[in-house]
Amino acid sequence: MAKTSKTLLCAVFSICIAFVANAQNASAPTPQPLAPGVSRVTSPPVGVSSGQTRRAGADPVDDRVEIREYGFKETNENMPYAVFVSSKITKGQKAPMVLALHGYSGNYGTFMRSGCVEEAETNGYILVGVMGYSPTAPFGNTNMFSGRRGAVPTTGPAPAPIGTPKTMPGGRGPAIGGTKETDPAKVSELSEIDTMRVLELVRKEFNVDDNRIFLMGHSMGGAGAMYIGEKYAQIWAAVACIAGFGSPDPKGKLKDTPLYFTAGSQDTLGAMGRTTAEQLKAAGLDVQWKELPGLDHGSIIAGSMPDVFKFFNEHPRKSGK
Repeated sequence: MAKTSKTLLCAVFSICIAFVANAQNASAPTPQPLAPGVSRVTSPPVGVSSGQTRRAGADPVDDRVEIREYGFKETNENMPYAVFVSSKITKGQKAPMVLALHGYSGNYGTFMRSGCVEEAETNGYILVGVMGYSPTAPFGNTNMFSGRRGAVPTTGPAPAPIGTPKTMPGGRGPAIGGTKETDPAKVSELSEIDTMRVLELVRKEFNVDDNRIFLMGHSMGGAGAMYIGEKYAQIWAAVACIAGFGSPDPKGKLKDTPLYFTAGSQDTLGAMGRTTAEQLKAAGLDVQWKELPGLDHGSIIAGSMPDVFKFFNEHPRKSGK
């Protein structure tokens, strides 16, 4: 009898604790939107060496990365982004920077896995991951899903309409990023604005070398990098497309910007990348292409980083550009 009473009391006590916790959570104030352009840290680095104890959606985040958010005035939402600063960068030193654009259903953490961060650390870079407003927003490239730019895998289900779903595609959990705007054209526009706003924030806060600002993107973000790269060509020293291939105008603003295209041998987008690179090179652009054996559409993200950073190291902005 005593044992039964003790068990009953423990159960009642547990229920009371759960009730109190739920009540506290229910009454907790909803985080208020930050003032436009104001940035704050939401998750500081949790380690000084390689490790991946956090997640951004389904994407692993290296322990050395700082996760932030800022007030996005266009929709009055807080927009997340991530920053890693190499320990090799000394105070007062101008540092090279890479702005990274995620693929379809990705987020600001896609390039913040240890394989990417380690290359930024080794080469002394600032690495910045942007949200681009929505996991499916194409960084302003409204031609993304019309079949003209080919930046999403050619296998698997067709892409959902541009916008912010209640859950991320493929069962990847709750959507990350903006949710207030869902009109495809406006979401695409906001994607570009968010990307360039984060770049502006980082350039104001950190001592960035204006002659070594680089842009890279994976899959959908690769086509986004081509679009944003061309539209704001005066900013970038070089642009890298990883398993995602847009087709800039050979006579356009990117004609004097070094371009790097890469894909894995196990990726159905590989042939498209090779063809695009060959066409641009034949038109006189400074283009490199490399196929990496054994890599697929996902493993190419970290697998390509040694070559991508080597390419960036070799291509600071030309004087007079």
